[in-house]
Amino acid sequence: YYLHFPSRFGFAGFGWASYGEPERYAHTRTSDGSAADFDRQVLAVKRLFELGLIKHWALSNENAYGLTMFCLACDRLGVPRPVCVQNDMSLNNRVYEGDIAEAARQFDVVGLPYGALGGGVLTGKYLDATLQSDAGRPIEVSRMRSQPGFQPRYAAPLALAATSDYIALAAKYGLKPLELALAWARDRWYNFGVVIGMTSAAQLVDCVNAFKLEPLPAALNDEIDAIHEQYRNPSVAYANKDLVLKAPWLERSARGGSAVHDEV
Repeated sequence: YYLHFPSRFGFAGFGWASYGEPERYAHTRTSDGSAADFDRQVLAVKRLFELGLIKHWALSNENAYGLTMFCLACDRLGVPRPVCVQNDMSLNNRVYEGDIAEAARQFDVVGLPYGALGGGVLTGKYLDATLQSDAGRPIEVSRMRSQPGFQPRYAAPLALAATSDYIALAAKYGLKPLELALAWARDRWYNFGVVIGMTSAAQLVDCVNAFKLEPLPAALNDEIDAIHEQYRNPSVAYANKDLVLKAPWLERSARGGSAVHDEV
């Protein structure tokens, strides 16, 4: 049983990697984030256990503060701790490592991330249609083309630039970009599984085959980290989402000779 996103943020919490402006959540939050509020939620979960309706529960889209407060409330109120946390995490969004990973480790809560393919962007198909799992499927029906206003963070210009580098890196090691992205997420010490999404049997087969790969070699992981150090979580915003989706600095870089990817 998942609590899908923190009530102290509401739906406005998606896509942010910073608590720098708490007022941004004011119009969607339904709680104040106090200890009493965490107790109220944990007691509601306790009732579900008492009724025999659930065997386990979990959190989603949480941060270190929320996970810590939930676990402390559980210990105080005699409720099982959440077993896992389902956060947005991928090669283009490694915020989990710098925020919640340590708390999860200390409270024995494992990661079960979603978004490991960045809404399909990390398959590389929006930069090279031949990379999609479904040969001949019109790229226009894929999410980022058919629903460009849904989760646009995954296809932000800087995320596409990083993806281009990951495509080249995957090819260097004889992998599909999809395989690189999923195998990397699978291999993270804090993850015990990876949530995948697909719209066809061909996509499912490619995802399953990615999980069958041997652990990625250290040299490859070093090169992944080098790309990460260059682009730093390009699928999330720290201060201005609109600016992230426009990325005017890429145009300036392009004039200096760097590659630029403006749209999917």
